[in-house]
Amino acid sequence: MSENQAGVIERSTELRRTFDRAFSEAPVTRETELDDLLDIRVGPDPYAIHLDQVTGVFADKPVTPLPGSFPELLGIAGFRGAIVPVYDLRTLLGYARGGSQRWLILTAGQPRIALAFDQFEGHTRVARTAIAEEGGGETQRHHVREVVRTGSSVRPIVDLPFVLEMIRKRARQGNL
Repeated sequence: MSENQAGVIERSTELRRTFDRAFSEAPVTRETELDDLLDIRVGPDPYAIHLDQVTGVFADKPVTPLPGSFPELLGIAGFRGAIVPVYDLRTLLGYARGGSQRWLILTAGQPRIALAFDQFEGHTRVARTAIAEEGGGETQRHHVREVVRTGSSVRPIVDLPFVLEMIRKRARQGNL
């Protein structure tokens, strides 16, 4: 056997050991898990929404008003062949009604609803460690459970499941 053949056999043996060892060790996980957020503005304030809670973002979608006395319900709009109620996120979050409301998000899950808001500011991908629970206290906003720090700013994250539950409760009570 030549030196060259011995080197090849030794190298292949080492590669086999390395391959086998890779299956016996715990898999390497990503150090940083990432979250995708939509950056929006409701009234004068910046907010974020978890992207996995949204199935679409729409601008200038026609909303057909419905008769009634509920200020949160703006009307209905068509999305991908379905008629969906459109609610004013500004009013649901406790702001005075107004603004352009030119942007709509279609929520994930059932029942589908759309939420109108003032401005779409973009998409942000952050490390999960950049998201923290909002501190409690008397000033805690019920629709915010987390905040995200990006650079020098902090954005509250709208808790869409809470907003949807609030709409459901008000509908059961006949308030929507």
